[in-house]
Amino acid sequence: MAYITESQLKNYASRQRYKSFSHVKTASSQAKLTVFLSHSHCQEDEEHVEGLIAFFETLGISVYVDWNDKQMPRITSRATAAQIKKRIKDLSIFMVLATKNALASKWVPWEIGIADQIKGEDQVMIIPVADDYGQFHGSEYLQLYQRAEIATDGTYAVFEPNMTTGGILLESQMKKFAGIQ
Repeated sequence: MAYITESQLKNYASRQRYKSFSHVKTASSQAKLTVFLSHSHCQEDEEHVEGLIAFFETLGISVYVDWNDKQMPRITSRATAAQIKKRIKDLSIFMVLATKNALASKWVPWEIGIADQIKGEDQVMIIPVADDYGQFHGSEYLQLYQRAEIATDGTYAVFEPNMTTGGILLESQMKKFAGIQ
């Protein structure tokens, strides 16, 4: 097993750079599975977010990011928190792009707590992102949730908390969340 790396996400983003990421909003109205992606808004992580969106697009999964939401208030306020709660509740699954920056943010841990409360542990997934030295800077509480990693055979798989074997193919797990068997 291995964590997805920053470089891998950047590669996905660069392959899709010629496409506009605004098509994600259109796809979300047609997708059976929509993901709320909790992530860092820092410029350093923007390419990682775009890379994950591009990767999930290859699986037919629509990804919601708040900076693409025209209804999201531009100035952080109580209305921002209410809109985030609504989106977490309305979308199929909650995922965290767990970069070093995301885990240091004030909003990401709050969103994880909201998702845990609204959706339950089985609808929360962590995507640990290692730096290019293979280091993941996660907190212990992330071990409560299933996580997506690269399996020993090179496929992307979902592992239950504290498990290192018996992962389910990511695509199969996503179909399960969408109710497609």
